[in-house]
Amino acid sequence: MRITESADLAGTPDEVFALRATEAFQDEKCLRTSPREHTVAVDEQGERTILRTTRAMPTHNLPDAARSMVGDELIVDEVQDWGPPAADGSRRAQVTITVHGAPISLAGTLEVYPTADGSHQALEADLKAKVPFIGGKIEKAAAPAISHGFDLEAEIINDWLAAER
Repeated sequence: MRITESADLAGTPDEVFALRATEAFQDEKCLRTSPREHTVAVDEQGERTILRTTRAMPTHNLPDAARSMVGDELIVDEVQDWGPPAADGSRRAQVTITVHGAPISLAGTLEVYPTADGSHQALEADLKAKVPFIGGKIEKAAAPAISHGFDLEAEIINDWLAAER
Protein backbone atom coordinates (compact mmCIF):
# COMPACT_ATOMS: atom_id res chain seq x y z
CA MET A 1 0.00 0.00 0.00
CA ARG A 2 1.44 3.36 -1.00
CA ILE A 3 1.66 5.93 1.79
CA THR A 4 2.10 9.61 0.93
CA GLU A 5 2.09 12.33 3.56
CA SER A 6 3.23 15.93 3.62
CA ALA A 7 3.45 18.82 6.07
CA ASP A 8 4.68 22.39 6.20
CA LEU A 9 7.32 23.07 8.83
CA ALA A 10 8.12 26.39 10.52
CA GLY A 11 11.91 26.20 10.12
CA THR A 12 14.48 25.91 7.40
CA PRO A 13 15.62 22.42 6.43
CA ASP A 14 18.82 23.03 8.45
CA GLU A 15 16.84 24.03 11.55
CA VAL A 16 14.47 21.09 11.15
CA PHE A 17 17.31 18.63 10.72
CA ALA A 18 19.31 20.05 13.64
CA LEU A 19 16.27 19.51 15.87
CA ARG A 20 15.31 16.10 14.48
CA ALA A 21 18.86 14.76 14.87
CA THR A 22 18.86 15.06 18.68
CA GLU A 23 18.14 12.34 21.18
CA ALA A 24 15.84 14.75 23.03
CA PHE A 25 13.62 15.14 19.96
CA GLN A 26 13.59 11.42 19.20
CA ASP A 27 12.78 10.73 22.85
CA GLU A 28 9.83 13.14 22.77
CA LYS A 29 8.60 11.59 19.51
CA CYS A 30 8.56 8.18 21.15
CA LEU A 31 6.97 9.37 24.40
CA ARG A 32 4.07 10.95 22.52
CA THR A 33 3.11 7.53 21.15
CA SER A 34 2.70 6.11 24.69
CA PRO A 35 5.10 3.16 24.48
CA ARG A 36 5.65 0.85 27.42
CA GLU A 37 9.35 1.51 26.90
CA HIS A 38 11.60 2.87 24.19
CA THR A 39 15.18 3.52 23.14
CA VAL A 40 16.65 6.14 20.83
CA ALA A 41 20.01 6.50 19.12
CA VAL A 42 21.53 9.17 16.90
CA ASP A 43 24.62 7.97 15.03
CA GLU A 44 26.72 10.16 12.77
CA GLN A 45 28.56 8.16 10.11
CA GLY A 46 30.52 10.53 7.90
CA GLU A 47 28.01 12.67 6.02
CA ARG A 48 25.10 10.43 7.06
CA THR A 49 23.06 10.66 10.24
CA ILE A 50 21.20 7.52 11.33
CA LEU A 51 18.23 7.99 13.68
CA ARG A 52 16.98 4.82 15.37
CA THR A 53 14.05 4.32 17.69
CA THR A 54 12.66 1.15 19.18
CA ARG A 55 9.29 1.18 20.93
CA ALA A 56 7.44 -1.49 22.86
CA MET A 57 3.83 -0.69 22.03
CA PRO A 58 0.77 -2.14 23.76
CA THR A 59 -1.75 -3.80 21.45
CA HIS A 60 -4.92 -3.16 23.47
CA ASN A 61 -6.29 -0.91 20.68
CA LEU A 62 -5.87 -3.56 17.98
CA PRO A 63 -8.78 -5.72 16.85
CA ASP A 64 -9.00 -9.03 18.72
CA ALA A 65 -7.97 -11.02 15.64
CA ALA A 66 -4.79 -8.98 15.22
CA ARG A 67 -3.99 -9.06 18.93
CA SER A 68 -4.34 -12.85 18.94
CA MET A 69 -1.63 -13.01 16.24
CA VAL A 70 0.89 -10.63 17.86
CA GLY A 71 0.24 -10.81 21.60
CA ASP A 72 -0.08 -7.91 24.01
CA GLU A 73 2.97 -5.99 22.78
CA LEU A 74 4.59 -5.00 19.49
CA ILE A 75 8.25 -4.04 19.18
CA VAL A 76 8.52 -1.37 16.49
CA ASP A 77 11.89 -0.33 15.03
CA GLU A 78 12.18 2.86 12.99
CA VAL A 79 15.32 3.92 11.14
CA GLN A 80 15.78 7.23 9.34
CA ASP A 81 19.05 7.26 7.37
CA TRP A 82 19.66 10.92 6.48
CA GLY A 83 22.09 12.03 3.81
CA PRO A 84 23.99 15.31 3.63
CA PRO A 85 22.22 18.52 2.63
CA ALA A 86 21.85 19.33 -1.06
CA ALA A 87 22.95 22.70 -2.44
CA ASP A 88 19.52 24.20 -1.65
CA GLY A 89 19.58 22.84 1.92
CA SER A 90 17.09 20.03 1.29
CA ARG A 91 17.69 16.66 2.90
CA ARG A 92 16.51 13.16 2.14
CA ALA A 93 16.31 10.04 4.30
CA GLN A 94 15.66 6.40 3.64
CA VAL A 95 13.01 5.36 6.17
CA THR A 96 12.27 1.83 7.36
CA ILE A 97 9.84 0.60 9.98
CA THR A 98 9.76 -3.03 11.03
CA VAL A 99 7.59 -4.78 13.58
CA HIS A 100 9.12 -7.74 15.40
CA GLY A 101 7.00 -10.85 15.16
CA ALA A 102 4.60 -9.37 12.63
CA PRO A 103 4.88 -9.61 8.84
CA ILE A 104 4.50 -5.87 8.28
CA SER A 105 7.06 -3.27 7.28
CA LEU A 106 7.42 0.13 5.70
CA ALA A 107 10.18 1.38 3.39
CA GLY A 108 10.43 4.71 1.65
CA THR A 109 11.86 8.20 1.64
CA LEU A 110 11.36 11.26 3.80
CA GLU A 111 12.40 14.57 2.26
CA VAL A 112 12.59 18.08 3.70
CA TYR A 113 13.03 20.94 1.26
CA PRO A 114 12.98 24.73 1.58
CA THR A 115 9.92 26.89 0.97
CA ALA A 116 9.33 30.64 1.22
CA ASP A 117 7.93 30.19 4.75
CA GLY A 118 10.27 27.50 6.10
CA SER A 119 10.24 24.01 4.71
CA HIS A 120 8.03 21.20 3.51
CA GLN A 121 8.29 17.57 4.55
CA ALA A 122 7.12 14.72 2.33
CA LEU A 123 6.94 10.97 2.95
CA GLU A 124 6.67 8.48 0.07
CA ALA A 125 6.66 4.89 1.28
CA ASP A 126 5.34 1.40 0.71
CA LEU A 127 3.60 -0.36 3.57
CA LYS A 128 3.66 -4.15 3.15
CA ALA A 129 1.91 -6.88 5.10
CA LYS A 130 3.11 -10.26 3.90
CA VAL A 131 0.09 -12.31 4.88
CA PRO A 132 -1.74 -14.31 2.22
CA PHE A 133 -5.32 -13.22 1.55
CA ILE A 134 -5.54 -10.64 4.36
CA GLY A 135 -2.37 -8.58 3.80
CA GLY A 136 -4.35 -5.74 2.26
CA LYS A 137 -6.67 -5.56 5.27
CA ILE A 138 -3.69 -5.45 7.63
CA GLU A 139 -2.09 -2.66 5.58
CA LYS A 140 -5.32 -0.65 5.67
CA ALA A 141 -5.52 -1.13 9.44
CA ALA A 142 -1.88 -0.07 9.95
CA ALA A 143 -1.89 2.95 7.60
CA PRO A 144 -3.58 5.35 10.07
CA ALA A 145 -0.81 4.71 12.62
CA ILE A 146 1.81 5.67 10.03
CA SER A 147 -0.11 8.84 9.16
CA HIS A 148 -0.52 9.70 12.83
CA GLY A 149 3.20 9.23 13.46
CA PHE A 150 4.09 11.48 10.52
CA ASP A 151 1.67 14.19 11.69
CA LEU A 152 2.91 13.89 15.27
CA GLU A 153 6.53 14.34 14.21
CA ALA A 154 5.63 17.48 12.21
CA GLU A 155 3.64 18.83 15.17
CA ILE A 156 6.55 18.34 17.56
CA ILE A 157 8.97 20.00 15.13
CA ASN A 158 6.70 23.03 14.74
CA ASP A 159 6.01 23.27 18.49
CA TRP A 160 9.71 23.09 19.38
CA LEU A 161 10.75 25.57 16.69
CA ALA A 162 8.05 28.02 17.84
CA ALA A 163 9.30 27.72 21.44
CA GLU A 164 12.86 28.53 20.32
CA ARG A 165 11.85 31.76 18.57
